[in-house]
Amino acid sequence: MLRKIASDAVPEMFTIQVVDMEGKRIPEIEQECFRYTAALKRKHIKEIYLTQMKYGTAFLYIGNKEDDRLVNLFSIHPKDIKPEINESDGEIEKWVFKGGDSDVDIPPEDILCLPYDRQIGEIYGMSFLGRLVQTLHLLLNTELNMAEIVDKFAVPILQWLVEVEEEEELGDDELEDIVKSLQNQLEYSNDIVTTNRITTDTVGFAENQYDMIDTLTSLKESFGLLTFPMALIGGRADNLSAIKVQAAQYINDLKDLQMDLSDDLVEQLYEPFIQQILGKIPGEDYANIYLVFPVLTSESNSDAATWIFPALRHGLISRDEARSQLNYRGKALNIEEIEFVDPTLRELQEQNMQSAPNDSTDPGEPKNRSGKGDPKDTKNNP
Repeated sequence: MLRKIASDAVPEMFTIQVVDMEGKRIPEIEQECFRYTAALKRKHIKEIYLTQMKYGTAFLYIGNKEDDRLVNLFSIHPKDIKPEINESDGEIEKWVFKGGDSDVDIPPEDILCLPYDRQIGEIYGMSFLGRLVQTLHLLLNTELNMAEIVDKFAVPILQWLVEVEEEEELGDDELEDIVKSLQNQLEYSNDIVTTNRITTDTVGFAENQYDMIDTLTSLKESFGLLTFPMALIGGRADNLSAIKVQAAQYINDLKDLQMDLSDDLVEQLYEPFIQQILGKIPGEDYANIYLVFPVLTSESNSDAATWIFPALRHGLISRDEARSQLNYRGKALNIEEIEFVDPTLRELQEQNMQSAPNDSTDPGEPKNRSGKGDPKDTKNNP
């Protein structure tokens, strides 16, 4: 499950966009950022997502550098590293890596700490599975508590029926005696002895009895809502519309994962590089840094083409972005290099146009019943 979410969240690597105060991209800084993190691959991003969802926080070592470039990046298991906090300012003074025989001190700038769902003031995040288990526990406890309440206080609800003759009225004294008799018997046993005048009828809850099978089935559906729609992995779905709605919600959840990781990478990786190594000043030399992931969609290529081509024609997306959306790799060819019409076909087309008969018949001229005079009648209209 977690591998599917991690893989879906990063179908391809992101691109880096740096813009100035007017929103125009700055290719020079972008190229330097690409060069700096050329060793950062899709497998690293996927490992980050997996570790975040399992343990709550992922750690990536970026201490190896050559010519102002990151090399030999690798993930560190959360149980093998811990922070040492400076008590005076509350900042991380160093990270301590638990090696084989001894501990290794690592400067804070050489470690990317990437938490998932971190609370304010905390270093570590909450794992995806932890939140999921908590929610499922709450749902299960609610179901079980409701079942116990219904079992103790609401099931069965019996309606006591007293048979009377037509137009006969049941006196208050006789009704009181019947009720007292039932109460006295219920104090000692669940077995009731009455005359054949008194019968019972169960009221309500006949189709709503709580049992473990229904409870687990409900939890399975909740599990699908909290992770990814069960219909996407072969589960049952009511209709096509429901599947599309569930898939759209799943895509939105993946986008949230992408945006959270983007914020952390910009803050801990790209901004320090641009400011400290390139010497750029935020607010003067650049305004914002964006990590742009490929657009996530559950559409097939034929469905996506219905909006990609108009968006491309009106300049909303680039040709490279359109190729990426259709899962084509590499850069798009230049328009000048594309021959839209085969030269042989063009020559045949020109020949056919020259040999076509010249139809001089006026289309508005009336035709007789034989069809003569019809512009389509090439036999009688040479």
